[in-house]
Order: sequence, then structure tokens, then C-alpha cells
Amino acid sequence: QWDYDVENYIMVPGGDTLELARFITPYATAGTPGFSGTWKQPYIFDVTDFYPMLKDSAGLRVNYSGYSYGFTFSISFAFIEGTPERNVLGITPLWNSTYTYGNLASVIDSSVLPISITPPAGAQSTEMKVIITGHGSDGATGCCEFDNTGVGHTYTVMANNNAVAQTNMNTNCGASELYPQGGTWAYGRAGNWCPGGLVSTGQYPLTGITAGTAATTDLNFDDSYNGVSGYGIYKIASEAIYYGPYNKTVDASLEDIIAPTNSAWYRRENPRVSVPVIKVRNTGGTVIHSILFQYGVKDSTLAQYIWTGSLSPSTDTVISLSALKELTNLSLDSALGIFSFVAEIALVNGQPDNDPSNDTLTSN
Repeated sequence: QWDYDVENYIMVPGGDTLELARFITPYATAGTPGFSGTWKQPYIFDVTDFYPMLKDSAGLRVNYSGYSYGFTFSISFAFIEGTPERNVLGITPLWNSTYTYGNLASVIDSSVLPISITPPAGAQSTEMKVIITGHGSDGATGCCEFDNTGVGHTYTVMANNNAVAQTNMNTNCGASELYPQGGTWAYGRAGNWCPGGLVSTGQYPLTGITAGTAATTDLNFDDSYNGVSGYGIYKIASEAIYYGPYNKTVDASLEDIIAPTNSAWYRRENPRVSVPVIKVRNTGGTVIHSILFQYGVKDSTLAQYIWTGSLSPSTDTVISLSALKELTNLSLDSALGIFSFVAEIALVNGQPDNDPSNDTLTSN
């Protein structure tokens, strides 16, 4: 009935424990519209980067950080055969704990200290994964959960004492797909999470770090903020991941169909009358400048759309395709039933891409 964080861990025989993913339970009190006693919601995460640990023998643990009257968790894995974007050559755990924020007598940067890492031989890039959520309140501004003043709610990723990225953790929770909830679900959060939502995982390239050479990485916080009356906390899970070269030169991956779909994660975007919306990722090592899409109602003549732009390796973009008359016609008569929508990547930079296995998706 309350918004609590749920952490999903992998535990390997060597003793390392890493957090795979985190989500926040919704204010799903029985009787709230849309949340009956049999309500369910899938929470889906891409854990491909952890595949070196997700084999042989490993334990799984789910931690629900609130109170309850008892329930169970089920975790399922979808094993997708194929070639990953990049081979993972190693993983180094970084900071994985809870840290007080706003206490000038014990600043967070005295606890989140620099860590030395050495990428293994063959590593062409190193990236930091960060899952972070703010909890509690200082009694004055609502830090670290509700304060939207921007004070303190940024962290800076460091590599060899150089700033490589900065992230603001303010979150627009009013746009949650799980609505309407009870409680305070509609209010913006400053702690990088929303009731009922998936906690986003930040991923930051650590530039200037080379294979076989020791380097330092760090997370820096603004320690000038004084909580005055009580303190909030940040719960951090992070690791450094070492990658080999890109396995494909030119490759686009169709990641998701946002509309049209009856997916539980896109309630606000649907029903969409005529304009399909898709998510695409560059999974190759070459910048993508154009993609030819084919799309439409399954088993009908497909329309075509050419996207142009600049999509760097390992980045995503959301694309609105041209309006489709067939979708408009079907939306006018719900008695016709449920149909399948299909989207396909036909050409990337004017040529077939390297991996056709990630070029097609369907939705209902």
C-alpha cells in the first residue's frame, strides 16, 4: 500500500553481491481504481551486461525495504540467443550502501571515497553503472525525497579526478503510467524514483581510462547542503563494467513499441489514433545517420518511413513515424477486435545492418 524500494541482487560463489535492478512499489491500496486485489504489473529489466555472472551457479535475492503482511516474489529470465552489443570482460563492484546526506558533521563525500580500478587486457572502454534513490526527509525541505529546489540533487561522475558526467535526480512522478494511485504519487520526487516505477540506471563512460593501467573513479556530491532538522539518505548501487570492442559495425536494434500497444507500461500513450511511436538503439560501433522503417497492421501492406539524424553507438532515441490511416480506421470501431502491429528496420545508413535478429517487433 506504500511506495517502497525493491532491490534485486545476484550473489555469486566468489562472494560478490551486485544489484541487478531496482523498482518502487506503487500506492496500490485495494479499492483504488485500477488496483484490485488481483492487480499485477510486470517489471522488466535488461541485465545483459551481467551475463558473466548469470551462469553456472548463482543465488538471487529480493529485498523489499518496507513493511508488509507477507507476499512472494517471482523472477524470470528471458534468455535471448545471439551476439551482445559488446563482450563484458569484467565487473568491479564500487559503492553499494546507504549514505546520510545533509549532515555537515559527516558529509557524504567522506563515505563515498575514490576507488581504484584497473581495466583488464583487451578492454576498449569502461563504464560506470549507478542506481541511486533518495529517501527520507530533513524536516525542512523534504530532502532527499521531495525537495525540488535542485540543491544537492546532483552527482558528478569522476574519472582520474576529471568530471565526465553530471546527473540531476529530480523526477517528474506525475506522469507515471500506473495511475491514478493513492498517497503522494502525483508529486515530483528529487530522489530519482517514482511510486510504481522502474528506477533508472545511469551508465557513464569513464573516458581517459585504458586497459592494464590503474585509474581512480568517484562520485561527488554537493556537501554544502545542511539538513538542519534531521537528514535524508541516498541508497547507491554501482559497478565498473569493462567492455571489449563492438561486435557489430552497423546495427540498429528495435527496442520497443510505445504506440500502438496495450502494454501495461504505456497506458498514457495509448490508445493512439494514428501515429506509431518506437524506440531504437544503436548497437553497432558506427554512428547511424538514417534508418528505413517498414510498419503497419500485421498481414497488411506496410508503410515506409526514413528517419535521419545522428545516433551515436550505445544510445537510444524515440521516433514518431508517419501517421497510418489503417490505425485510424481500426480505432473507430473497437468491435473489430484486437490486431497486431508490426515495425521493422529495413535499412541502416542505406544498407542491411549486421544483425537482422533485432530488427522486428510486434505489439497488440
